[in-house]
Formats: sequence, C-alpha cells, structure tokens
Amino acid sequence: MNHKIKIALTLIAGGALIYLGRKMKNRSSEPKTFTEEGKNTYQENETYFTSDGKIYKNGKQLHFKTPEMNDETPPKINFKSGFIPENYNIQPRNVEYHHKGVRHH
Repeated sequence: MNHKIKIALTLIAGGALIYLGRKMKNRSSEPKTFTEEGKNTYQENETYFTSDGKIYKNGKQLHFKTPEMNDETPPKINFKSGFIPENYNIQPRNVEYHHKGVRHH
C-alpha cells in the first residue's frame, strides 16, 4: 500500500477516535435534573423536601426508619441532686474596664 494512503487512513482513524472520545465525555458530564410536583428543579444527588414533608432524592422518595418512643422510662439526668458545682458561679476577679475615650494611660 502507498505510504500516503496509510498516513491519511491513520489521521482519519485518530481524528474519529478523538471525536468519539470527546462526544462520550460531554454526554456523561451533563448534569441530570429532576422536577418535583411544584415545578422546582433539582440536580442529581440533591435531597429536597416537599411541602407535605416528604423527602426526595433523584426523583425517588426516601424512607427512614424512626425508632419507637417508650414513654415508660423517665429521662436520664446527669446529676443526682440539684447541687450546682462552684466552678459554674465563678465571678471574674480584678477586671478593669476602660471608659469610653480613655484608651492609654
């Protein structure tokens, strides 16, 4: 085969591969958008709430398991009595405030 034909076919094949690669890259990089009932649009992997309190992500409703509340057990309290430690009531000592207009002595 002629050298000129080989070079031309190589350039055409290389250009076609570059074109297809860029086309596939641009197609996959387009962000997907989802529209809710209220005509609001959201991006892919964005969580949003509707007016009725439901949670959606990528156009699908999310369901969360919530733990059941037992009202029989009293709440846990960290201290046993109403005694408050003294370090909560410490007053600042020897604090000298400067009056307005007097900055340096």
